[in-house]
Amino acid sequence: NIGVAGNYDGFRVFNTSTRQQLVSYLCRGPQNDVSLWEHNGRLLLFQSIDTPQRNGAPVCSQHHLSDTTACGPPTCFEGIRIFDLTTPSAPIYVKGVHTDCGSHTHTLVPDPSNNRLLLYVSSYPVQTGPRCQQPHAKISIVSVPLDAPETASVIAEPQISAPPYIGVGCHDITVFLAIHRAAASCLSEGQLWDISDPANPQTLSAVHIDNPSVSIWHSAEFTWDGQYVVFDDEGSGTCTQGGNGRIWIYRVSDAQLMSSYMIPRPQGSYCSVHNGNIVPVLGRYLLVAAWYYGGTSVIDFTNPTNPQEVAYYDADSPAGEAWSSYWYNGRIYANDMNRGVDVFNMLTPYRPYGQQWTHLNAQTQEDLYIPSVTALGQLSPKR
Repeated sequence: NIGVAGNYDGFRVFNTSTRQQLVSYLCRGPQNDVSLWEHNGRLLLFQSIDTPQRNGAPVCSQHHLSDTTACGPPTCFEGIRIFDLTTPSAPIYVKGVHTDCGSHTHTLVPDPSNNRLLLYVSSYPVQTGPRCQQPHAKISIVSVPLDAPETASVIAEPQISAPPYIGVGCHDITVFLAIHRAAASCLSEGQLWDISDPANPQTLSAVHIDNPSVSIWHSAEFTWDGQYVVFDDEGSGTCTQGGNGRIWIYRVSDAQLMSSYMIPRPQGSYCSVHNGNIVPVLGRYLLVAAWYYGGTSVIDFTNPTNPQEVAYYDADSPAGEAWSSYWYNGRIYANDMNRGVDVFNMLTPYRPYGQQWTHLNAQTQEDLYIPSVTALGQLSPKR
């Protein structure tokens, strides 16, 4: 019943039932990518900072500009911030964990057998922080003991192998725990990793997906049966057919390209696919995604060789610029750069539409949900 929307100045917390904002918490540190985890009644919030902040480890700056004056070791901070959100209207800053080149995004990986969370930290190799040395070519893994999150620390820095693209680094990583796989968007190519041992992802024995048509490998989503993965290209464009900035659908078993797709609504301003996820519904593959000025789109790729847009919302007033659009328990939550947070219903004969879960972090897929051979859209609750 709690939703968190990150922004460059901090984050906002919402009650998803009443749709009320509980707090707008100022804590400067672009880009402020966020995720949540609850343990024994304690709700933790994790936040990515990839712009160096002066005294940013112990201090949560409320300035609306990056506080980088006299920023250097050891006072200059970029990496992961941890908050206690047990009282959602009153966040408590717990700790900052330094990571090399900061944290552009992070992916939460539960490791219950060791009573901890792991965070796969993606960072660009071209940042300006004092802990960002070339060649970068790695991710950071932050371990968060669930009973003592204030002791969180970096436990590993797995190396990344990929063709150079102004250095080597990853923008975003999606993990699917049930199939022990990660889909990493590593700037110059997509990769599939074995994460059977989550603290030791097999990054150097990756399946490499090098597609010269993709400009910026941005993010990825697995189908809930583990059969296909969608990679998103954040290439510059206006969503014109034949241009870049589209989705690319691959078969997981052999990395075979099935098709690519661009929404059929060209825009006069910047438009490419950005952040999204896949609806866990039996018998269909439905991708929900943000497309900047192209708005929020729902794409049916039940036939992976022939994707089709089946729903969209493209705001005109005020002009929409959707940064992320995520399905959760029958609704779509869109974080819009101009409009704030939009909440959409999916208009279908079924209520609610899709599997119902107690929680969701978009880059952390946990449970297999095998498609049924019955009619498209028929629901069969799993738990």
